[in-house]
Amino acid sequence: MTGTVFDIQHFCTGDGPGIRTTVFLKGCTLHCPWCHNPESQSFRPDIMLNTTLCIGCGACDDVCPAADAKGTLARCETRLSVCTETNCLACAEVCPTGCLELAGKRVSVEDVIKEVTQDEAYYRHSGGGMTLSGGEPMAQPRFSRELLEAARKAGLHTAVETSGDGRLKDFMAAVPLVDLWLWDIKMMDATLYRELTSGELERMLTNLDAVASSGADIRFRVLYVPDFHDREGVAQATASLLRAYPKCEWDVIPYHLLGNAKREKLGLPDLRFREPGTEEISQFTALIS
Repeated sequence: MTGTVFDIQHFCTGDGPGIRTTVFLKGCTLHCPWCHNPESQSFRPDIMLNTTLCIGCGACDDVCPAADAKGTLARCETRLSVCTETNCLACAEVCPTGCLELAGKRVSVEDVIKEVTQDEAYYRHSGGGMTLSGGEPMAQPRFSRELLEAARKAGLHTAVETSGDGRLKDFMAAVPLVDLWLWDIKMMDATLYRELTSGELERMLTNLDAVASSGADIRFRVLYVPDFHDREGVAQATASLLRAYPKCEWDVIPYHLLGNAKREKLGLPDLRFREPGTEEISQFTALIS
């Protein structure tokens, strides 16, 4: 069984208990504009472009099948658009400097678990394990289930970070394999949720209620973008959700600008959201408590 992964990060401490390895699956059913991993949204591999690393070696020209994309640095933007349209990834595979970086590749369950279990000693001593993130793990449901099954067989604690968007049956099939759900609360206004993410709030709430009713361990991750989530009606709805699940712990996840560097590499415009200050984060936390 294979799936598409765009990163595997070791020694993570913010994606569940203990020291963990986080496997980032590619592809998401939502399109959140504030996403700090914009390369995760597409289901196919992307090429990320960092022109400052180009040394003009011509390796990309030698393998590029598109005549109008040749010319290394001078035509990098053209090359990126051609690569995206044709799904040709040859230039990223031969680039010696990382100017052209491939985001996403097909990997097997066995290869992922082999890499994850390299740090098994750290998991045992810290209470850590493997976390699936994304993208949206439930957008590759079979691959995610097989990864979770293999991790369980290896004796690892398992966690899944999710937007809650997807088919209910896929969530319920994964429930017996997940020790901890890290459940993102993107937006608690149905109209804004649809406008900003292209998803349906009701679907997320239905999935959440079913998973919670199964007795699963859930920890909410409440996104905070100033001027959006601190609006009176939105904050009140968020507080009501948290009160409805008193057994679930929660954290506020403040928006940050780190995703803009990745957006630039993907040829996407910067976003004009702003990072909240320390006092704003404290006020928002109090508002939803």
